[in-house]
Amino acid sequence: MIERSEWTGSRTQTSSALAKKVAEQQRALSPPRSIELPVELWWGIIDLVADEIPSYMDGRNELRELARVCRAWYTRCRFHAEERLDIIERDKKEVYRLISRLNEHPERYSRINSVRFVNDKINSFGSFVILMAGKLPQVETLSCGNRHSPGLCEWIPGQLHTQVFLHVRVAFESVTTLRLCFVRFPSAMVFGKLLCALPHLASLVCEGVYFKNPGVIPGTTRSLLQFGTLDLLDSRCIVDFLIETGVGAFLSHVIIRRSGDLEACSTLVRVAALSLSSFHFTIIGRHDLRTFNESGPGLLPDLTPARNLRILFIVLGAFSFDSRELAAALPRASLPNLDEINITAMQVRKTKIKLDKLDDFSYSQIDRILSGPRFPALQKFTLHLQCRVFRCNVKDVLSETIWRTHLSSKLPLLHASGRLL
Repeated sequence: MIERSEWTGSRTQTSSALAKKVAEQQRALSPPRSIELPVELWWGIIDLVADEIPSYMDGRNELRELARVCRAWYTRCRFHAEERLDIIERDKKEVYRLISRLNEHPERYSRINSVRFVNDKINSFGSFVILMAGKLPQVETLSCGNRHSPGLCEWIPGQLHTQVFLHVRVAFESVTTLRLCFVRFPSAMVFGKLLCALPHLASLVCEGVYFKNPGVIPGTTRSLLQFGTLDLLDSRCIVDFLIETGVGAFLSHVIIRRSGDLEACSTLVRVAALSLSSFHFTIIGRHDLRTFNESGPGLLPDLTPARNLRILFIVLGAFSFDSRELAAALPRASLPNLDEINITAMQVRKTKIKLDKLDDFSYSQIDRILSGPRFPALQKFTLHLQCRVFRCNVKDVLSETIWRTHLSSKLPLLHASGRLL
């Protein structure tokens, strides 16, 4: 499958005058009668927009603006706006004013299922959780952190009430997903206490999370934490925390992007081996592919202990597609229950792939391994080619038909068995 994404860059920015001229031309060419799309289609698009609003924007206000576009959009936009509470860069006084407005309409609390706190200071978060005690019975997702790196939201105990974790538990007892972005905790123990304050936690998402003091006492939080889904980006310390505390033993779905070396990730796989059902791993950077062979370590963590693994997602984050890297990314372990392998290969800037220059031996190796006894339960193998190009080069990207034809000819055994998708 081919996925195309646009990379406009600073050079593609148009002046306001040119944009105005283009808009006038489009109006002149548009038909006299507008095309009306089904309301259900618009609602589906609005659902996607609501999920993708950046953390630095007040999603509630953005959705209210969209609701003013037309009547067909109003109901769905207002529905999503009422579901969220975004506290973006507010100090204590602004938090108090926000809560006062909400208290004027207490019925709105029961509609909120997502709370997002974005600030480089943690003190207003402490004030917020005290005021929210028992008022948010339907909240499922709690997001906390700063807008972006290198600025971090510093969790400073001196700026919070001594019973802050009790307040968090009372305010967010129903939370199942915790998202932390660009946060630095004073210690791994403080981080563990935050997790333990959420009794129904099922999913942890971390981007740029750090500990000043990473040391933990093994096993101290394992009996209290049993969440099953983990999504990490640039958060090596979380991998170490899950290993040292034993909390990783309950993981069933794991996504790791730039979070620890292969050795640390292999250890996490070993800890989670019995429960691990799906594993998503991003391979970053260039590699000397001449040093890889079928019996070597490869580019993935050691998946040998994960006997119950069913789904494997791999992202190749190189700058250009190379069939040799694809072969090196295959798991070296025998995985008897693996049902699906999904690989996304990145192609950045260069739009034209010289298919006739790709290594045929690597393709033959892939076809033989995936059709052999190493993966007896394999039913699906999907290879996505994701191209990030300038807008002017989009037409130069390989078509999906050409890509499918190429893969079918290079992987005949997989194609004949119907497992190549």
